[in-house]
Amino acid sequence: MPGIVGYVGSFPEGLSSVFLEKMAHALEPESRFKLDLYQGETIGLGRVTLGIANPESQPIWNEDETICLVMEGEIYDVKSISQSLIQNGHHFHYNNDAEVLLHLYEEQRENFAIKLNGAFVAAIWDSQEKKLVLVNDRLGLYPLYYAQVGGRLIFSSGVRALLVDPSLPRMTDSVAIAELLTFDHVLYDRTLLEAVRLLPPASMAAFADGHMRIRRYWNLRYADPYPVQDEHELLEEFLSLLHQAVARRARHQDLSTGILLSGGLDSRFITAFLCQVLSPQEVHGFTWGIPGCDDLRFAREVSAITGARHHFFELKPDWLLEKANEAVRITDGLSNLTNLHALATIEAEARYVQVLYKGFMGDALMGFGQRRHLWTSCDDSVAIHVVLQVFHELGLIVVDPGDHEALFTQSFLRKVGGAVLENFISGLRDSGSSLPNDQVNYFYLTQRVPRMTVKGVEAVRSRTMARLPYTDNDLVEFALRLPPGMRLERWLMKNALAEAFPKLAQIPVTETGLPLMICARDVLERANRVIRWHASLVGLKWIPQHWQRHPYGDYKLWFRTVLRDWLEGILMSKRALERDYFDPEYVKRLASEHMSGADHTGTLGALLSIELWHRIFLDDEREI
Repeated sequence: MPGIVGYVGSFPEGLSSVFLEKMAHALEPESRFKLDLYQGETIGLGRVTLGIANPESQPIWNEDETICLVMEGEIYDVKSISQSLIQNGHHFHYNNDAEVLLHLYEEQRENFAIKLNGAFVAAIWDSQEKKLVLVNDRLGLYPLYYAQVGGRLIFSSGVRALLVDPSLPRMTDSVAIAELLTFDHVLYDRTLLEAVRLLPPASMAAFADGHMRIRRYWNLRYADPYPVQDEHELLEEFLSLLHQAVARRARHQDLSTGILLSGGLDSRFITAFLCQVLSPQEVHGFTWGIPGCDDLRFAREVSAITGARHHFFELKPDWLLEKANEAVRITDGLSNLTNLHALATIEAEARYVQVLYKGFMGDALMGFGQRRHLWTSCDDSVAIHVVLQVFHELGLIVVDPGDHEALFTQSFLRKVGGAVLENFISGLRDSGSSLPNDQVNYFYLTQRVPRMTVKGVEAVRSRTMARLPYTDNDLVEFALRLPPGMRLERWLMKNALAEAFPKLAQIPVTETGLPLMICARDVLERANRVIRWHASLVGLKWIPQHWQRHPYGDYKLWFRTVLRDWLEGILMSKRALERDYFDPEYVKRLASEHMSGADHTGTLGALLSIELWHRIFLDDEREI
């Protein structure tokens, strides 16, 4: 994944002239990436980029060459910002996003990011103050990791680049490993290394005189109380804001454009607006999965109606045999391998387009996980219990905390203590809300999105520029004041699609197999299901009683068949079983039960990620 690298302080011994270059190559070694590197007496700044957005060389310097900046990502609505800066006497050579950020910092110093709308990460060096400033967007859509070692600060968009520093301690973080096995992602700022931390979303970090200071410049908060609002006005406002979010991101219309089009609601909405902002024939819709899957059937219908050019790529059962190490590398072992299927087909998609849109975060923003019985205020201890239960129902818990005693060794558990549940509870309480529904969405947006869901975006960025309309500032702020009843069962979003694009709302979605509005197709499908149910009651057992989903992937089956030897060769190896994290007999039993019919897909995928990360980065088997 592209991003930035750098350091402040003295070089590691023996690496004076090559330290920054080695960091950049560790972040992305492939020749398709462009490297922009700058080294001063005690400062190194670098950018690793595909050169799709802001292709001009960096760092960008101010007029008197006292401040410079490197960045990766995009800022939206830069035209109005740059006009204001020009009026204040600033000169633009490139008129790109990086130059806007630099001059805005000159004007507002550490307050410059408060109103920025975009997906970005940046590093600014002020040579007069001898100060480094690191900043990211509100949602942390471009990760930035850092560590202080040997009197210097090192930072990078990937933990792997920090490992170039031989002084960096290699001690693993037991709590992070336990969290990854529990939630499918790590919480807060932890990584798999104790010495390395993630810059939290919406953060401004200043490093000077050997000291690091981090402050949040924006906080995600749901309305309290919620204002009384007209339903129709809210619906119209949502449609306007989503169209605006797509249009903002389509400002560079000379870039070939596509969208990852599933059979769900979020990408369907983006496709519809994208085909309005651009010509439909300019929009490529990409669907991957098992041939005949629901996503393929419904996405083809969406493409036929919107006019987008549809492409299908098979998600092959053995894709992990070729891509697993790369998946672990670009996510630094912080993601379950079974969640990274976007990497399987991204190379093929990148042959058609430079930019890929995703329906990323649309679910979490507009009602994912909402439950009727959670639409209430309740005691803190009760809320935590019911939210944890909902997480189980939603499949967001991989290994139940009650099973930690069986999975982990006693020595490992002593290191972890009660930190996993304590951090989970903190993640809910940080919402500041007494409504469990808001706590669920808050946790998803502030923990799961930047620590897990964004890993799929990192896979996309390995070949293309990713654009994420549902992360637009205005749309997010709208969702934060949207009453829970409007988010429940995604009511507002479904009704908005039915009003704006009724033909698209009549196409079923993969979640239910039903259209999103009452129509002839909906009535027929529901009647069909009733008939099948009655047929089964009278003994016609060959007729399925329930609607049968056809998913895009089947890791449960693949781990038992085409991937079995590979999986067992890794997890059953002497090296893996002797790491003293997991009880060897429990892991063996887990694999055996899965091969015999149980479903331990999520746990096995997480175990594979952790073990491969150790082999690639700590055991130094760089098979990438």
